[in-house]
Amino acid sequence: MLPLMHINIALNDLESTVQPSVYDWGSPPPAHLPSHPNIILAADCVYFEPAFPLLKQTLLDLIGEDTVCYFCFKKRRRADMHFIKGIKKVFDVREVMDDVDKLVYERENIHLFVV
Repeated sequence: MLPLMHINIALNDLESTVQPSVYDWGSPPPAHLPSHPNIILAADCVYFEPAFPLLKQTLLDLIGEDTVCYFCFKKRRRADMHFIKGIKKVFDVREVMDDVDKLVYERENIHLFVV
């Protein structure tokens, strides 16, 4: 996926402001990442239940007081919502309700949250 991220960054002329990187969940954040980025985009990260604790730890490491995390995933099994319940214990998690396309992606069991 890293080469695809480089291509997308170039296509959107964002080379001066966006730097893609590989970050293994649960590991310490890469040194070049800001300690608490302003914005985190997390898409389709909820898919493998044994990795939920690693994903939660990664969010704990990255999200600071001024961080906004847009978190989107497709609910495939009941356990997927358990992840959301788990992070609600440590973060303010709100489902996006005012998106004009909510009814469209909701039919596909896709959920969008702001953390």
